[in-house]
Order: sequence, then structure tokens, then C-alpha cells
Amino acid sequence: MEARRWYRIHVTDPIKLEPAPKKLVEHEQQRFGRFTTPVEHANLIDAYHHGMPRPIRGLRLKEWQALQITSPDVFANFALFDAKLMSLVQAKVYERAPKTKIIHEWKLRPRSFKIADQLLDSTNTFSDRRGELTFRNEVARGKIRLEFEFGATADLPRLVGRIDVHCDRGASQIVSLPFPGEGGMYSHKGMFPIEGTLAVGDRAFTFRPETSLALLDDHKGYYPYVMRWDWITSAGFFDGEARGFNLTHNQCRDPERYNENCAWRGDRIGILPAVDFVRENERRAGEVWRVRDKQGRVDVTFTPTMPGDVRVNAVVVESRYRGPFGTFSGRVEPEGLEPIVIDDWFGMGEDFYLRC
Repeated sequence: MEARRWYRIHVTDPIKLEPAPKKLVEHEQQRFGRFTTPVEHANLIDAYHHGMPRPIRGLRLKEWQALQITSPDVFANFALFDAKLMSLVQAKVYERAPKTKIIHEWKLRPRSFKIADQLLDSTNTFSDRRGELTFRNEVARGKIRLEFEFGATADLPRLVGRIDVHCDRGASQIVSLPFPGEGGMYSHKGMFPIEGTLAVGDRAFTFRPETSLALLDDHKGYYPYVMRWDWITSAGFFDGEARGFNLTHNQCRDPERYNENCAWRGDRIGILPAVDFVRENERRAGEVWRVRDKQGRVDVTFTPTMPGDVRVNAVVVESRYRGPFGTFSGRVEPEGLEPIVIDDWFGMGEDFYLRC
């Protein structure tokens, strides 16, 4: 009862962007809000959660780090995902000109890697005979370095690359949001310029800060046994300016107040309201996702063009994940920023279902 009473009273208004606390959890209570600076410790493991001891809480805390890369030639997503009963390493690369998608993705045994509780100075990595994916987080010094190498297989080319994400040149949004009852989530999202290289087989690509971007997602949450959300995101350079958006409908309570929706222009960020997702012709030709809010500030259409499904059906784990790539059109009106017209942007969406 103490935890639930605290949730009702000691809540930072998430509409107001403010500097983050050093720790998200103090005295077993999670502080909720929307922040512009990284937390020193996203220590959700220390939060009270249904009276569970720390080792059991650790099994329920879902954690991951992901970077989405976009340039004139390539769109890619790299992730380490730890759902405790199931883990995943993932590299998806889409070459725009030939319109080909390459996926190196492995489901891993539990405890295959560990996700750190902060980005200021940490490393998240996985390596085995098939390849390696490493996030070297140095946000205290203004950067994240992504390094990866995946060996060629009978069906897939070798992937290798090193990309520096300039976190001191973009804008972050860090949210700490409550789920119904007890428990909550944390996410550090941001849009940043990048530089580096990527090789896909014998084809080489170069990323430059004036044309290439990364979208970050560092994430933790005491999700329900069945995890569900809808999500779309995209970014790029348009008329010489970096622009992007993040729109999600997830399991947080009171989504009109507690959401992580936002848009970026250069190094500025603006808040967007809660949204609903409607899918037409789902899983059929002509499928579109329509994402709108109640105020008329968000009206975005996503047209999937490249599928991306993860299917698992085991005794205690079931995944019905869809993560297609595709194109966006529409308009968003972020708080404090000029409206953004979205015309044939490329990005990805998620229809996420995981029982774990």
C-alpha cells in the first residue's frame, strides 16, 4: 500500500522536461517524469515490486539497448534484448537502392549478457563464434560507440562496422513512467548525428554527421507477463535539418499523461500527445497503420513495405512480434517546435506481443 500511495502523490509532471535525478529509485520508490539529461543510475532493480525479493525482481525486469541507424544509403537496427527467460541479439540492415534486407538474429539462452544500469560509462556486449555486437556507452563524454561483426553464412553476407554516435550534438528524452498497479518503466531515447563505416559483404558504406543519424533506445521495465505495445519511429535529414519522431502506445497507465511521444528538429525536442493506432488490411496487401491523437496534432500513416517477424511458441515464452520497415507520411505538431511535415520518410514500426 505504501508504494501505491507514493505513486499517486510523489509524481513529477511528465509534461515538463527537466534535469534527471541521479537515481530513478530512492527508498524502493521510482520517481516518474520526463527528463532531458541522463540518469546516473536507472536502478529499477531497487524498486519495490509486489514484495518480490531482489533476485525474483531481476527475473521480471526486461532490459535492452538498441540503436537505429539512418543514412541516404542504409537503414539499420542493432539491439541486445534481455527478457530474462529469453534473450536476443539482432542486426537488421536495409540497403535502400537494391531494396534488400539482411537480418542476423539469434535467440540466446538466459544470462547470455547483462545490460548496464546507466549510459554514462558502461559496456553492453555479446560475443560468440557467430559474431559480436557491442555498445560502448560514454555519454558522460558525449558519445556511444557501436561495434559489430557478424560472420557470413550460407544465406547471409558478413556484416562489420564501427559507428560513433555524437550524443552531445542532438537531444535526449528520458522518461520514467508507471504501469497500472505497481512497477514502471524507464527509457532513454534520443536523435543524434553519427559517423563511421558499415560493410555488407563487399559493399562499403560511410556515415557522416551531416547526413546520417541514430535513434537511441535504452530501456528497462517491469512489464506484465504479456508485454504489448505499438510503436513507429523515423528520422533523417530534410532540407539540411535533422528531423525525427517517436510515437508509442504502450501499457503505461493514464497514457494521456504518461507517454514517451516526441519529435526532434536538430538539437531541439518537442513533446507530442498520446496516440492511438489503427491498422487497415492487416497482414494483407495494402496494409497501412494510422496513428492519430485526440487533439489533431498527430496524423501519421505508416505503409509497411518490408516484413520483420519474430515467432516463438514455447511453454513459457511466446512471441508474435512484427517489426516491419516502411514509409511514412503525415504531419506532427510538437510542443514548442515548428510543425513537421512527413513526406515519404523511411523507418520502422512494431506490433509487439511477448508472453515471457
